[in-house]
Amino acid sequence: MINLEILRIELNYLKQVVEKELGNKDVRKLSEAIAALVTCFLYPNTYDSLSLSYIQIVEQYLCQVQQKIELHKYKLLLNNISTIITFMEKVKFEMPKY
Repeated sequence: MINLEILRIELNYLKQVVEKELGNKDVRKLSEAIAALVTCFLYPNTYDSLSLSYIQIVEQYLCQVQQKIELHKYKLLLNNISTIITFMEKVKFEMPKY
């Protein structure tokens, strides 16, 4: 089970890192993708072919951040967003295969 309070804290942390490293426009796109994934997770009948693209958006921003920051800082980031990573894996698992 995912603790929603921890998820919220991790999302805020991830958004701060993305905003600092990539900018305000990117943090808005990341927020929209995560909000869509949360909606899909809470209402499984809303899964659609775009769900995978939302996951890819989040993963893309993680890759971009990885390229901008030092390796030890990136590892710290990953350690501090473990609930987000678990959440994305659950969404991937529950998504219908198109």
